[in-house]
Amino acid sequence: MFTLHRFLISSFVFFCVINGGLFKELPDYIHVCKRDPNTLEDCVVKSIESLRPQLLTGIPELEVPSLDPFHIKEIKALTADNTPIRATGHNIKVTGASSFVIKKLKVDLDTLTITVHLRFPLLHFEGEYKLDAQLAILPLTGQGILNADAVKCDTKLVIYPQLHTKDGKEYITFKKIDVDVNIKDYRVRLDGLFNGDKALGDAANQVINQNKGEFLKASKPHLEKTVSTNLLTIANKIVEGLTLDQVLPKP
Repeated sequence: MFTLHRFLISSFVFFCVINGGLFKELPDYIHVCKRDPNTLEDCVVKSIESLRPQLLTGIPELEVPSLDPFHIKEIKALTADNTPIRATGHNIKVTGASSFVIKKLKVDLDTLTITVHLRFPLLHFEGEYKLDAQLAILPLTGQGILNADAVKCDTKLVIYPQLHTKDGKEYITFKKIDVDVNIKDYRVRLDGLFNGDKALGDAANQVINQNKGEFLKASKPHLEKTVSTNLLTIANKIVEGLTLDQVLPKP
């Protein structure tokens, strides 16, 4: 339902990897984290918090756009079971992402795997939709404007790096990012159902919100795959040409 994790993780990698490799002088808001198991995780959390103001405006040096608001080009919800749903959202603006909370963060120094749990207390979505679905005995079709509010959006990211040696130095890239998105609750309003018929549209929106679990289930696989792909591209772009000692300097 949203790809805000792409921006968070690009910023998350940003504070971890910058150690003079991308800037001649480090900006004041960048905290370098050393490879010390006693201080690393706390340092990473503090570094994320120090970046929060930059997330609002974006980070041009890394081509990271503004986090709040940010824009989603497309998201899909598709099923092939007894509750057929075919829905797409386009040109969606998301606000509220800058209020994220870091619930838990873990860095495994043996494997360099990073695990982070984030919560977004409230996200608001505005955009365009197209819908063709069957819920219970009610067929739902239409296209138009969507407005939605999602509450307690929890996301788990697991980032898997890999090392390769060149000219006697170890360089780091990322081979995979697992994404698990769970939304506690949401409410959506779709304008334009049944060619704009208000009575039918109000009834349909009520049915949609009563069956929100079906829509979440249908959108989850595409959402997580999209987020993972985008994050992996951004993360590898950020660490391109950086050694392990630049990413995580020794204490």
